[in-house]
Amino acid sequence: MVYTLFKRVTGAALLTVSLFSPAVMASDKLEISGFGRIVAGYLDDPNVEFEAYTNQVSFTEQSLLALQADYHLLDNLTVTAQLLAHSSNERDSGLEWLYVSYAPSPLWQVKAGRMRTPFYQYSDVIDVGFAYPWISPPQQLYSAFLFNQYDGVSLIRRFSFGDFSASVEGYYGVFDGDTTFQERSYPTDINNLAGIVFNGMFNSNLRVRASYIMADFSLDLEEITQFSDLLRSFGFNQSADSLTMQGEFDIYQLGVAYDSLDYNLASEWMEIQSNTVLAPNIVSYYLSGGMVFQPVTVSLTFADMIVDPSTAASDIPFGLSPDLDQLYYGYQTIFAQTQASDLQSLTFGVRWDASYNIAFKAEVTHFKGALGISTFQPREGRGDFDESANLYQLAMEFVF
Repeated sequence: MVYTLFKRVTGAALLTVSLFSPAVMASDKLEISGFGRIVAGYLDDPNVEFEAYTNQVSFTEQSLLALQADYHLLDNLTVTAQLLAHSSNERDSGLEWLYVSYAPSPLWQVKAGRMRTPFYQYSDVIDVGFAYPWISPPQQLYSAFLFNQYDGVSLIRRFSFGDFSASVEGYYGVFDGDTTFQERSYPTDINNLAGIVFNGMFNSNLRVRASYIMADFSLDLEEITQFSDLLRSFGFNQSADSLTMQGEFDIYQLGVAYDSLDYNLASEWMEIQSNTVLAPNIVSYYLSGGMVFQPVTVSLTFADMIVDPSTAASDIPFGLSPDLDQLYYGYQTIFAQTQASDLQSLTFGVRWDASYNIAFKAEVTHFKGALGISTFQPREGRGDFDESANLYQLAMEFVF
């Protein structure tokens, strides 16, 4: 793992340097920064995997290193590039951000290029483990099920009233790439991605965020598409339609966080509405609180994901012939494999800020949930799963 990550980091560093000429590198207009994390995890149930963790200690799922370059072409015109080397096979290394930002005034900003999709409270820093209390943000919201990037444009308006400051961001774009879950990558097309985000801060310690996102999507799961075509060829259109991988989604999000010198509180809620079987209506939220004993912080987080399950079609008759029975069982099996499941978790974490740019974390999470496309995955040849497991993690987080 270390050697593989080193090769990816070296490639990322060389690519970053190649973006700029020697003259640029010598200029005071260029800012180079970075961050990284080394994360070890262990799942205590031998029958399942969760976010690629198993009952063997692994460093590959979340360890990463990133470099960011900001070059100021003008005082109000900046090019930003971020390259990321990731140790997991479920995520590509390479160019993560590449966009131009223009600020005609302190109140307005326009960005265009490849940017982070602003789904969550911590979207912009989701890879920067140093920026939040957990090792793994609550997976009920911050899962790999959603895509991290989009190509498009963004317009931001900032304003303030006394102790209250805020911004409103509107954006539009597309995504053409892979989404990955359960150790598989699926070609995904996102079109007409549009959203609006409100961020507010009062008195420097109370933060509020609300957002709305909508888009058209198409996901290519080859085996499901082929089976759906087979069903349609036999005239079972209702069953075929129930397995469609194309549709629309709407996402609503609300978050609030309060930080003081002695404690912190945070909560975030998200609802996904969709008209397809693969992405049914899902409501997720977490409640988190921490106590600060400088330089140590202890925290407790409860998170929940509630799925409104889709209903299987009923147009395939059962009991009339062996061939139809086989088709019926095949449909029921594939339909079940597309279903998400409810998931609850309780996380206890400890963070030690060893210096201004290095933190060490320890975390244990108790999960309770069934097998599903976005929860637990059964391991081949293993026994029954009792719908609960514990994930143990250690991490070193750093920025530079």
